[in-house]
Amino acid sequence: MKARDVMSKDAECVSTNDTLEQAAARLAKAGVGAMPICGDDDRLKGMLTDRDIVVKAIARGKDLARTRVAELAAGKPVTIGADDSIRETLRTMQREQVRRLPVIDGHRMVGIVSQADLARRISHRRAGRMLADVSEPQHRRWRLGMLPLLLGGAVIGWLLFRRAGASNGSVMADAVVQVPVEAAYNQWTQFEEFPSFMEHVEEVRQIDDTHLHWRARIGGKERQWDARIDEQQPNKKIAWRSTSGARNEGTVMFEPVGANATRVKLEMAFEPESIGERIGSAIGLPARQAKADLDRFRHLIEQRGGQPTGAWRGSV
Repeated sequence: MKARDVMSKDAECVSTNDTLEQAAARLAKAGVGAMPICGDDDRLKGMLTDRDIVVKAIARGKDLARTRVAELAAGKPVTIGADDSIRETLRTMQREQVRRLPVIDGHRMVGIVSQADLARRISHRRAGRMLADVSEPQHRRWRLGMLPLLLGGAVIGWLLFRRAGASNGSVMADAVVQVPVEAAYNQWTQFEEFPSFMEHVEEVRQIDDTHLHWRARIGGKERQWDARIDEQQPNKKIAWRSTSGARNEGTVMFEPVGANATRVKLEMAFEPESIGERIGSAIGLPARQAKADLDRFRHLIEQRGGQPTGAWRGSV
C-alpha cells in the first residue's frame, strides 16, 4: 500500500498571498492545526501551523489582517512521495515527529496523509502498533496531545491579549453519529485508541478502570498528568477530572436520536497554562478542534459499520 492509497485527496492549501487572519480562519474551519502553504505556481512552499500564528505573529504584535502567510513560510517542508510506501510514510512521521504529511507527485501536492488516515485504512492491531511508533521518539519520550489545550488564531489585535487574561477555558461541542447509542458509547470507552480520531492525541495509558495517565507536548513543552473517571454510566455518560497537573475536567454524554443515531456531546473545562493556550481559548479554537475530533470519531465508527473496536460496560 502506498501513500496515495490512504491520503486525503481534498487537502486544502493556504496561499502565500493570504493574510494570517484568512489562514487562521481556514485552519479553524477545517479543524486542523497545520495546513500546507502553496504558491502561485501550485508548488508547496511550507507548512503553516496554529502555533506559528501565535508565536511568530500574535506574540510579536503583528497585524494578522496585514501580515501575509509568505512571511511565515520558512524552511523546507517535510513531504512524502505519492508512491512511497506506508512504512516509509510512518518512518518519516517518526523521524520528523509530525502527524500530517503533504503528499507530492512530481512537484505538485496531490493530497495529505495523517495518522487518522492511516488508522482508518489499515488493521486495528497494525494501526495501534505503527501509530505508537510514530508517537515514540528514539529515546522513548512518549508524547500526548490533549484535546482542549490547543493553539491558534483567527482574529487580530491587542484585544486578544486582553481576552487571553482569563484563567479558565471551556469547550462545548457535539456531533450526531449514525450508529446506535451502544456502539458509539462502546467505542468511546476505548481510551487508548483516541489517536485514531483525535488529531492532537498521541497516547493514553489506562492504569485501571478509573485512572488514566497522559503525557503531552503543548507549545513545544512536554507535560504529563493523571486523570480519574468519576462517573461512568453505560450508554449515557462518562465524566472525568485531572488529579495532577493543570485543571482539566469534562463530561461526554450519549443521547439516542432514533434507533440508529446518537448525539455525542462533549463539555470540558480547563486551565490554560501559557499565553499561547490562553490566546487559543480566547478565540474559541479548542471548541472548533473538539468539533473536528468528534466528526472524525463519527467517521471512524460509521466506516466500521457501527462495530466498535472494543467495549467496557462497567459503571462508576
